[in-house]
Amino acid sequence: MKRIHILMIGLALALPTLASAQGVNRGTAGSPHDFSTNSWNLRRGVCSACHQAHHTDEAQIAPLWAHRTSTAAFVPYSSPTMNASVGMPSGASLACLSCHDGTLAINQGISGPLGGGSTLSGTIDPSAQIGPDLHTTHPISFVYDAALAAADGGLEDPTTYKIGDPKTRLTISTPPVPASWSGTSLTGKTINEALLINQRMECSSCHDVHKMDGSAPSSGILLKISGTDSSGRGSLLCRTCHVK
Repeated sequence: MKRIHILMIGLALALPTLASAQGVNRGTAGSPHDFSTNSWNLRRGVCSACHQAHHTDEAQIAPLWAHRTSTAAFVPYSSPTMNASVGMPSGASLACLSCHDGTLAINQGISGPLGGGSTLSGTIDPSAQIGPDLHTTHPISFVYDAALAAADGGLEDPTTYKIGDPKTRLTISTPPVPASWSGTSLTGKTINEALLINQRMECSSCHDVHKMDGSAPSSGILLKISGTDSSGRGSLLCRTCHVK
C-alpha cells in the first residue's frame, strides 16, 4: 500500500508540472468566457454564466442554455456568388450572438440575472460585438455538405476531406496544417467531424467557446485552427474548407 501511495503522490506532483511545461490551459476556466471572478457572478461559477441545471430555455439552442436568447433583427450575409442558402442565425450561433450582438447584457438570463448578481446595465464591449448586421461577416447557419461543395466548385467536400490532407486541386499541395499538429484532436478528422454542427456552418465551427479543441487552447480568439501554411499563402482555417 505504501508503494501505491507514493506513486499516486508522485503523479499528483508531476501532472501540474507537465501541464505548465506544455503552456496550454484547456477549458473555460481562465478563458475569455470565464466570468467566475466578475462582481455580478455571486456564485463564482464558471459554467453558470451561460448554463444551469434547472429551468433552462425550452428551445435548447445550446445544451442547458440559460441565457436570454437574442431577438434582434439580423441582417445575414449575402453574395451573388454564394451557392448556399443563408437565413437567420440559429442554434449555437444564436447562442453566441445572444451576447455578442450587443443587444443583451452578458448575464441576462431567461428568468433573471445569471450568477445571482444584478443584471448589468451595459452590454458586451464594442470591440467584441458582432452584429446584428452580419452582412460583412463570414456566413453562418447554413448547410455545408457534399452537394454544396460540388455546386460551389471552390470548397472541399466536408464528408471526405480530412484536416491535414494535401490540397490536391492546387498546384502547390502542401497540407494546410502545421507539422506540430500531428496527433492532435482535429488532425485526420473530416471537416464534418471536426468543424460542422449537424452539417451546418456555425460560429462554433471556427471558434471553440470552451477552449478545448485544436488550436483553441492557445489561441487568443479561440480559433480551432490557427496560423498560416508553410508557404505563407494564408490562413490554415480558411484553407481547410476553401480550395485556395
